[in-house]
Amino acid sequence: MYEILVPVDGSAPALRAVDQAVAIAEGKKDVEITLIYVSPSPVYFPFYSMVGPSLDADVKEVEEKEGNQMLDDIIEKASEHTNVTFKKKHLYGIAAQEICDFANDTKKDLIVMGNRGMGAFGQVILGSVSNKVLHLANCPVMIVK
Repeated sequence: MYEILVPVDGSAPALRAVDQAVAIAEGKKDVEITLIYVSPSPVYFPFYSMVGPSLDADVKEVEEKEGNQMLDDIIEKASEHTNVTFKKKHLYGIAAQEICDFANDTKKDLIVMGNRGMGAFGQVILGSVSNKVLHLANCPVMIVK
């Protein structure tokens, strides 16, 4: 089975990456597309811990619900006109590291991702997620503009 990983965040480039992955998968046998969404862990926001652990749990619950809803919506839209198999995964942590760890651990054959996500501020502070994935992944990475 050929396995494609597509990191998504709801941005236009990420949705174009989903379309590109579907185009690659269509007409081939045994292709699976896994959509992955990485929420920042509350650990990375020190002010949460000042309020207390209950806020951490609340934030995680909201993130879980919103992240899974976004993944479900993208899968529903993408699967309307294709019979490609989709899976989803919601993780917490630093996006580039989580994407690469997941791709490497599950032996994905290809990562298809948008060139820019929603977090312009995060890109200035942390650097481009797509650039980091390009350099850290053990499999080929396709960057979609």
